[in-house]
Amino acid sequence: MSTIIYLSNQQIHIVDGKRGKTASVNKFYSYPAPQGTIINGIIMDQETFGAFLKEKWAENKLPIKDVSLVVNSSKFVGQNMKIPKMSDEKTLDNIRRGFSNIDRSEEKVYGFVRLDASTKKMQRLYAESVSPDFIKDYLAFFESIGIKLKGIYSGEGSLISLINGSIAKSNKTFLVMISDSMTLTTVLYVNKIFTYYNSVRCFHEPGTEDYASDLTRSASQIRQFMQANQIEAELETIFLAGVDDKDLSFYKTTMAEYGVQTKIDIFSDSKSIKGNEGAYTQKYIYAASGLFESGIGANYITRYQSKKEEKKTESSAKYFIILAATLVVMIFLFILFFLNARKKKNELEEIEDYNNSASVQMQVEEYDELTYRNSFLVGQYLSIASINENLDTYPWATSSVQKKIFKLAEGYATVTMTSCDADSGTTDMDVMASNVQTINEFITILKKQKMFHDVTYTGYNYSNEGQYHVNVSCTLEEAVGRGGEADED
Repeated sequence: MSTIIYLSNQQIHIVDGKRGKTASVNKFYSYPAPQGTIINGIIMDQETFGAFLKEKWAENKLPIKDVSLVVNSSKFVGQNMKIPKMSDEKTLDNIRRGFSNIDRSEEKVYGFVRLDASTKKMQRLYAESVSPDFIKDYLAFFESIGIKLKGIYSGEGSLISLINGSIAKSNKTFLVMISDSMTLTTVLYVNKIFTYYNSVRCFHEPGTEDYASDLTRSASQIRQFMQANQIEAELETIFLAGVDDKDLSFYKTTMAEYGVQTKIDIFSDSKSIKGNEGAYTQKYIYAASGLFESGIGANYITRYQSKKEEKKTESSAKYFIILAATLVVMIFLFILFFLNARKKKNELEEIEDYNNSASVQMQVEEYDELTYRNSFLVGQYLSIASINENLDTYPWATSSVQKKIFKLAEGYATVTMTSCDADSGTTDMDVMASNVQTINEFITILKKQKMFHDVTYTGYNYSNEGQYHVNVSCTLEEAVGRGGEADED
């Protein structure tokens, strides 16, 4: 049996089960982390979080061995790659070169998940890089609380392994949308191959019309991505995960009203994901993904330890350089005499001349250069697209938004903007009028505006000039000020 612990922003999920090409879940646990102890998958307060985790481990009598960690963090940087088939070690060398333009400033540890064998000679991979200190810190932390980690996996790579081992076997072109407490993750597969991954903040409660609108928006963005990349395959099914089954009919109806005609279904695969009655729910799909065998290339503990061995080898090499040089000379002389004795020197020279010819070498170099450049550009494009999508969700108190507020106040009160907070999306203002009733009427008008998520105000103050003052705080709806629907009120 294996124990998987999943960490993200303030979320701790633990599953106990059997790992392999299929997953079997026996038990699961879920806890909110102590406030501020985990941000972006990074432990910020090791003492508080360590004490909390030890308490939960003892409370549930969880094992301290055969434990693997799944971390959902932007510290892992990934990209799709297509390279020749080769051993794991040579594959990692190719991945390292593919990331050379991204990771040139610092040392990295690399891992990968095999997607498919596109031809007899080529293979598709989802490759990732992460700082070795990131892995080192997690190993040290869990060792300090008495837990020995067997594996460390990225949340994105593990999720791809789960989908590869489940619904990707029986579906071709589909979209998986996974609901979490703070995020909405989308994973696109085209012709059974992982193609695109994205995760955005989600501010609305599941089961609401606003949440269905978020699902529709994400589905539309995927269609735009497919069109931009000239993907001709038709999106066949949208699978929803992490949502209640009872809300499926509502999501189907609402999304259809917004123009989504694709078939919508609940993510489920009882053949690949098994469990005792009530033991597996979609709420723990991220933790359950750690039970799917991802291959040795996806375990960052193995990759980190190999990195350390490489350093030891490099450090020891200088002590054997003289011996190695002597050995090379002896072998070279032996080969020369052996070839001369077999009287095949002419044939050998002809083959070597061909392999070392300038035209062949130039073709190889050109292929490598184009492959690496293409991988880099795809990674850059996906990173920029993800940033733009996240920026578009934040409201912006533009001058046009402020003018709209001033226009609403005409005939009721005088408004003075006092502050705007881009992080929280709030706009504060001082509202002044000679009559309290007109201020109340103005606030009522504000509350009816679709561009405001919430409108609050403090008590009234009466000034020496005979005017009533009240401080009003308006929280803008998502994407207001960036051309969203709320801007058209």
